[in-house]
Amino acid sequence: MSKGTILYLGGFELPDKNAAAHRVISNGKLLRDLGYKVVFCGMNKKKERDNPLTPSCYFDFECYAINYPKSIYAWFKYITEYKHYLKLLDNEEDVKAIICYNLPAASIYQLKNYCNKKRIKIISDCTEWYEAPQTGNILNRFVKQTDIIWRMRSLNFKLDGVISISEYLNRYYSMYKQKSIKVPPLVDIKDEKWANPEVLIDRPIQLVYSGSPFSLTDKSSVKDRLDLIISAMAELKREDCNFYLHILGIEVENFLVIYPNFKKDIALLENSIKFYGRLEHSKAIEILKSCDFSIFIRDSSILTKAGFPTKFVESISCGIPVLTNKNSNIEDYLQEGENGFLVSIESSESTKKSLHKALSMSPKEVYEMKLNCKNSKIFDYHNYLEDFKVLLN
Repeated sequence: MSKGTILYLGGFELPDKNAAAHRVISNGKLLRDLGYKVVFCGMNKKKERDNPLTPSCYFDFECYAINYPKSIYAWFKYITEYKHYLKLLDNEEDVKAIICYNLPAASIYQLKNYCNKKRIKIISDCTEWYEAPQTGNILNRFVKQTDIIWRMRSLNFKLDGVISISEYLNRYYSMYKQKSIKVPPLVDIKDEKWANPEVLIDRPIQLVYSGSPFSLTDKSSVKDRLDLIISAMAELKREDCNFYLHILGIEVENFLVIYPNFKKDIALLENSIKFYGRLEHSKAIEILKSCDFSIFIRDSSILTKAGFPTKFVESISCGIPVLTNKNSNIEDYLQEGENGFLVSIESSESTKKSLHKALSMSPKEVYEMKLNCKNSKIFDYHNYLEDFKVLLN
């Protein structure tokens, strides 16, 4: 017998178009295991539908998607209107809770008032603390900054709880007496896509970076320091280290737009590097599973402290150890030499030395690290059932 319905609302693109979709589906499976009916309402970036609230079915969930706003008026309407969500609420019986995945503050505020009247719990799934834009239209910057401050510093404290993706957010909300549970990105470890039979292979170490390190339209938006990785790998190549670096999510031409001084390093790495450009998620996972280590480096900022890298979760779940620096609360999950290595970025020399540690490992040592990752199951959603029980009760 169902315990009632939970509506999960936000900017995710089902079934698997962005990291948000993977997070909410895993959380949805967890809630379903607890006995709830879960209904999703995300966003649709494909051809606009005449009736956005036409249901689809993914992973045996009832799913809806509102049209992605493509004009200033549409964006204003999206961040202030909540009537499309009310239609879903009216169609569902025995709604126990609404979970808002990074919804705009104005929508959360109106939904909160509605939920208070109807005695429905409203919870924030909080996965990022965006930085206010420093460039662009002044009105747009003002609206975004107001949204961030209102949602993160005020509204989230007035809801019935917060699902915090990182220790930073969990500590922030718990410190001021808000009910919060720390939930990193989760996976269903039983899902076939994580299956990766480990084989002992004698070959040069295979590294993979996957992601969008920066925005080509905003040069200040660097998130992943792919430049530090390539610079260190070029130095190691000059010392005759043998390896192969796969770069997913960006073309070499785009990298050189932001880092034009790297042409010599790219040329030097010609036979040890490959840029794939953007790939379907399933293809990216396939390449990840074929490698020995995944790698990414991030600077410290409010964005990286408050978030948590989905790529770390996916790599460990595939049985692939991770090379990364201290960011977010990675150290809660990365065991040095067991499922990865922490990379020092204090200097170019320390970065090079950190990476050399992994590149000098024997095939047997790499194989054992892969087994450690696979056997840990640290991000399996079944580990978090009790946390959600506490939040919902």
